[in-house]
Amino acid sequence: MSALYRVQQFARAAGAWVRPAQIDEVLISRYLSPAGIELFRAMSGYDRRHALAVFHTLRAEGQNEPDLLVAALLHDVGKTVHPTAGVRLWHRVASVLLRRLRPALLDQISQDRPGTWRQPFFVQQNHAAISAELAEQVGCSDRVVGLIQHHEDPPGVEDDALLSALKAADSLS
Repeated sequence: MSALYRVQQFARAAGAWVRPAQIDEVLISRYLSPAGIELFRAMSGYDRRHALAVFHTLRAEGQNEPDLLVAALLHDVGKTVHPTAGVRLWHRVASVLLRRLRPALLDQISQDRPGTWRQPFFVQQNHAAISAELAEQVGCSDRVVGLIQHHEDPPGVEDDALLSALKAADSLS
């Protein structure tokens, strides 16, 4: 992704901390169970805003598969809902920069060490698996869990249409 795109993404993230995310309770209740709604509400304002943007992007593209739309709403839940998350905006920015400039260093510091400065980097790097686990815990289908689990995987020929759509919408939002 281009540097300009990353700057725009950062500006949206910073603005989300100032403006609360508007949640259409009726809309999300069509897709999420009561436990899924609680999980969604527990996300940070930025992550809720991003999830809704991915959801609306998919809907605007004519996507109406319920599993895909549930995955859109919960795909990043692990970043802020996981008990040891602590992922802040600066962790996200540092992760993007390190992934681009020093991927080996990012791998080195992204260790599962709760209570240390490394833990948020671990959560950021592993949020797809963490998010999938949280979605499974609230009763999401195996298909939803799989979409969430693989939404950060590099594009591949084995991607099905729903996973490709989720990855594309995620990269735009």
